[in-house]
Amino acid sequence: MPAWRQGIAVGEWRQIAGSSLASAPMAETSQIGISNSGAEAKISAWNSMAIDTRDSSIYSPANGGHRDYAGNEVNRIRLSEDTPRWSEPRRSTPASQIRDSVTHYADGRPTSRHTYYGAVLNEKRNRIMVLSGSRWGNGWVLGTTDGFNLASSDWDSARTYPDVPSQVSSLPGMAIVEHKDTGDIYAFAQNDVFHWGSATNTWSRRLSATAIAGQYAASAYDSRRNRVLVLGGELSDQGLYDATANTVQRVSLSGPNAGSVMGFANGMVYDSLLDAFLLRKEGAGGTIYRINAQTFHVDTLPNTTQGNSIPTAPNGVWGRFLYAPALKGVVYIPTYNGNIWFIRTQ
Repeated sequence: MPAWRQGIAVGEWRQIAGSSLASAPMAETSQIGISNSGAEAKISAWNSMAIDTRDSSIYSPANGGHRDYAGNEVNRIRLSEDTPRWSEPRRSTPASQIRDSVTHYADGRPTSRHTYYGAVLNEKRNRIMVLSGSRWGNGWVLGTTDGFNLASSDWDSARTYPDVPSQVSSLPGMAIVEHKDTGDIYAFAQNDVFHWGSATNTWSRRLSATAIAGQYAASAYDSRRNRVLVLGGELSDQGLYDATANTVQRVSLSGPNAGSVMGFANGMVYDSLLDAFLLRKEGAGGTIYRINAQTFHVDTLPNTTQGNSIPTAPNGVWGRFLYAPALKGVVYIPTYNGNIWFIRTQ
């Protein structure tokens, strides 16, 4: 284990010193002058991050969007290092080449956007995949999919990947989840289920008229049973998608906290060592809801923290609550100016 991770007890929350995204280098600063909120919006403006479980690196890819922030830089912090620090593998497009309300800037790189749940790391392709989101400028929802090549530290050419289905891009914040073992992506949008095959680079509709609406709902992939749990959102989804059987059923939650896991923009992961879904809401404090992946009994994960020292996540958690199997715990990035938090779960 890296030096910062040593000595952490099971259930203990701890800050990673010096890990604030605000400390990241920024080679191109001209885009700040045309943004209303500045680089803070890379977290606060409805944005996700992606994790590479091979080395526990966390990436912030082209986060910003609408009128909040125009920069499309990519930041990385490698948590397998003893003293992790943010870097900038790809600088932002300069303001002179930023265009308003487009899919890609004049240099061919993707526009900044609110990523919502649409940022995942495909370890098979060695790419960060960024899907849909609300674009810089007028904030309209994008239909595009873009890939960031980790080997070259640059974006693939525009239109390398097909657009997301229209149901995914017609409204913001649809539930999007990756099967980490294959790189395949599942999207739950307006009661339909869609699948992007990493090997074929194609989208298909798997199911229609299901019980999962998808908008603003948290989701996580149970790799042991090949199924996806979708919770909360605009219509309080409680759906379970079985990828093998290609079926959806409504889940009945039980336990002392069964009524506490709804809401918008929550973060949720599947912890394979616990065989449980872990759900984080945006409020301050250390609470994590634990959902048994077999029985769907809901309680809270025992943990220790200093009162409400973990701050509120402005505008939701989204995909900034990330399972790091090599570290045997979960990483949480609630704010731009504060450090990353980590809780050991095993």
